[in-house]
Amino acid sequence: MTVPWQNQKLNLMLPAPVQLNQRIQYLDVLRGIAISGVLFAYVFWNLGTEPTASWTAFDKILDQAGFLLIDSKCYTTLACLFGVGFVLHMDKTTDNGRSLYISRKRLLGLYRRRLLGLLIIGGLHALLLRNGDILAPYAITMFIVTFFHRASMRIITIALVAVFLIQALLPEVWFLSGHSFPKRPNTQGGNYWVENFQWLKYWYTTAVFFWETTLLLLLFGLLLGKIFIQKKRMLTNRQFTLIIVVGSVVGVASYLVLNVYPAQIKSLPDIGNTYIIRSIVFSTLDLLHKIGMASAYASIVFLLVRNFPLTGFANLGRMSLTNYILQALIIVPVCILLDLFDHITPTIALVMTAVIWVVQIFFSDWWLSRHKFGPIEWLLRWFTYGRTIAIKKEKEQMELTEVHGSPTIIAT
Repeated sequence: MTVPWQNQKLNLMLPAPVQLNQRIQYLDVLRGIAISGVLFAYVFWNLGTEPTASWTAFDKILDQAGFLLIDSKCYTTLACLFGVGFVLHMDKTTDNGRSLYISRKRLLGLYRRRLLGLLIIGGLHALLLRNGDILAPYAITMFIVTFFHRASMRIITIALVAVFLIQALLPEVWFLSGHSFPKRPNTQGGNYWVENFQWLKYWYTTAVFFWETTLLLLLFGLLLGKIFIQKKRMLTNRQFTLIIVVGSVVGVASYLVLNVYPAQIKSLPDIGNTYIIRSIVFSTLDLLHKIGMASAYASIVFLLVRNFPLTGFANLGRMSLTNYILQALIIVPVCILLDLFDHITPTIALVMTAVIWVVQIFFSDWWLSRHKFGPIEWLLRWFTYGRTIAIKKEKEQMELTEVHGSPTIIAT
């Protein structure tokens, strides 16, 4: 016979997902803003555009502004948040002392199981809807990052430098070895799912040239997690302001150099007939642009969350996986029915983005007023923990949400 206190101890020994009162509002808001930017990039640059000759002046301004302010910055943020989330998972504790009963080995195994679930979801998403899916690449490269969970910050920094050099130099090594780069598929006018599969095959054939960037950003997120979560490093408002200023200046300046002076960079002296130095210069400027802008945005969001709840973005962030899949579930059928593939202009893209974003805001708010997790978040938790997890809120939780809003913990 098991006495009550033994039941309690057994419950403590069972790993469980993050509860509502354990969530960090800032991370949810930042994730929600990032997933909004992913929607913007998907509609603007992944559906096929009309020839630029037919664009209006507004279209051209909107396109360039999008490249400067949004493109790649939100993917950078999401990848870094992935790394930070891994640190949170490995440091998981609760008020009832759950961490005393769960070994780090068990937590690591659960996280890798979660990555397997994410790989399955991402694979289906890529095959059926969006060939440019980021879930499967994140799951695969994050599996590599899990081996650094006990690494020192020095080791992680060395790994960052090594991955950066591989990313910058691998294409040059590939060409010097006499290999040609795979040709992009010519798929205009065919069946959507046939085209989607051909592009998916192309992206995975060339993944060795692109996934280093994802691995680099995941490692960078891991490093940030160790600094600000494990080491509990805190920044002042003045330091956040400095990050905003420096990040913006560096991000914009590096973007302008890349786009205004590409010919001058290509004419830089190099080692023999190679492209080694120039590749490193291009990769450095690109990384400075992404990290600079993303860090500035993250700092702005942190200062805003201290004064405003930004509940709409927080709800988007809490359901980021569901909303990411939902983007393609809405966009692909609409584009097929209205024959919009390869006919998108920036103006059309802006309208589509705004409409879908509003739909997702209202849907997330409605869903989370009744449930603890998004539907796909719940499915991933069920796969990870191997047991059914209650998804509906209790009556008391619903009343608390209606009166006070979502429970929050603002990182300081």
